[in-house]
Amino acid sequence: MMLRKGLLVFTLLGAAFYGRAQQVLVRGGFTQDSLAIGQPVGYYLTARYPETVTVLFPDSTFSFAPFEYISKRYYPTRSAKGTSYDSVVYQLRTFEINRLQWLSLPVFIPSATDSLRFEPRQDTLRLISLATVLPPDTIPLHQLPLKSNTDYRVVQFLFNYPLVALGIGALLLMTLLGWVFFGKRIRKYFTIRRLEREYWHFVQSFKKYQNELNSQFRASLAEQALSFWKKYLEKLEQKPYTKLTTREVLIVESDPALGQALSAMDGAIYGNLKQVNEPMAKLSEIATHRFQRKMNTIKNG
Repeated sequence: MMLRKGLLVFTLLGAAFYGRAQQVLVRGGFTQDSLAIGQPVGYYLTARYPETVTVLFPDSTFSFAPFEYISKRYYPTRSAKGTSYDSVVYQLRTFEINRLQWLSLPVFIPSATDSLRFEPRQDTLRLISLATVLPPDTIPLHQLPLKSNTDYRVVQFLFNYPLVALGIGALLLMTLLGWVFFGKRIRKYFTIRRLEREYWHFVQSFKKYQNELNSQFRASLAEQALSFWKKYLEKLEQKPYTKLTTREVLIVESDPALGQALSAMDGAIYGNLKQVNEPMAKLSEIATHRFQRKMNTIKNG
């Protein structure tokens, strides 16, 4: 008994829905009768329906084949005496080569179980051919009086000077702007890398002098080690250490520890005093200190 009542209610609701659907009037068509490939064309779609019914128009995700969707213009709903009127104009285009092409866009009335689809009559569009038709007296390709020539012919190479000049100019401009904005940072980076390489070269070479003098002392080798140390300090601090005597260096520097180390080296070189391990270690320590001071000055400058 309950099943029969349910079927009766469902039947009555379906009949009411179908009755409303019968009052839906849909029209559609192109705004012109011909077009060329790729050119936009308008397609209007209108629907007149009861005010209590919801009608849905196709959006950009709908398939407009054989046409492609470009845009649409929707006009506000107008209602009067229980009837509503909607209209949309779609902008479409086609790249198909069929001489005649047609389209019929639907509208939909959604329901709890399914949607009703209403379509207008198909409208046809004629494709305009832009290809030139050959005249009747045109000679077919296989009958053309062509002369074959397989001789090699040198073709002059055309160099694109304007493009190359433009590329060089753009590269120079980018280089100039990069130098203006990042030149100081670039110079600082390469200066730090150079100082680090020179310092590690000094450390390794000076250590070899120390090891050789500890194993077998020679005054000439001690003199070479002191000269090497002065050359490194001269390049690091831009002071003429190689041209100054120990007394003159002390006048410039006023460093007691440096004076003692240099005096000990002079004694080893000219007085054949073989104890050079301590003064050379002190000279290495002074060079390291000067290097670190130079690096801090550059990084904070």
